[in-house]
Amino acid sequence: MAIEVRRFLFYTFATSWIIWGSLALLTQLNLLKFGNATSMLLFILGGITPAICEIWLKKKYSTKEEFKSFIHNVKNPKHPVSWYIFAIGLAFVACFLPTLWGGATMENPMYLVLLEFPIMIIGGGLEEIGWRGFLQPTLQKRWSPFTSTIIVGIIWAVWHLPLWFVLGSNQINMNFLWFSLTSLALSFLLTIIYLSTKSIFLCIIFHALINSFWVVFVPVTHVSSGLFTFLFALFLFTVFEVYRKSNFQKRMV
Repeated sequence: MAIEVRRFLFYTFATSWIIWGSLALLTQLNLLKFGNATSMLLFILGGITPAICEIWLKKKYSTKEEFKSFIHNVKNPKHPVSWYIFAIGLAFVACFLPTLWGGATMENPMYLVLLEFPIMIIGGGLEEIGWRGFLQPTLQKRWSPFTSTIIVGIIWAVWHLPLWFVLGSNQINMNFLWFSLTSLALSFLLTIIYLSTKSIFLCIIFHALINSFWVVFVPVTHVSSGLFTFLFALFLFTVFEVYRKSNFQKRMV
């Protein structure tokens, strides 16, 4: 397990950070303006490397049956409608809730979520092929879902770090501690979905929904807001874990 994790993280971080680092350097030297075609291509390429690296590693080191099963999980939309409703509702609540304590403001009409969603599949959602598709379940072979989620959340936040040096990016105006707390919060929400469904596809959908709702409910990146969001997600995760373990014990009786 340790070798698999190290291998995935090495290729993912090396590839993303080289691409995003180049983007940061070019914008810092005023050789490239963020928002044009070239900069967005570099931005997107860096963002989808967790998916690319994991698919490549899975194909290289797994059996044909394992690889086929993995790809099927990534693109399989056949899940109960209730889970789609749950994913949409959870993403909405996670993004809307901070407006109640000044942690976000509604700046755009709700219909933009529908327009942004297909874009955010690529601009965020596909990351889940690596994070929840590989890293989370692999870590859970050794640690509890709670500990594994904390580890994934921290790695996920740190992985984004080069974007704070890209002039013109959204991240450059964000508080990194807020972002880290929010990443941990979203990791717990994604763990709920993954443990319940074992679906990479639904995790991709949820991640894309979060990014889409953020276009409407624009975050105010205060550390206190990130902390409240984290506590909310931790509470939901705790309730879910108690329910899940209770059901497991009932089945064992």
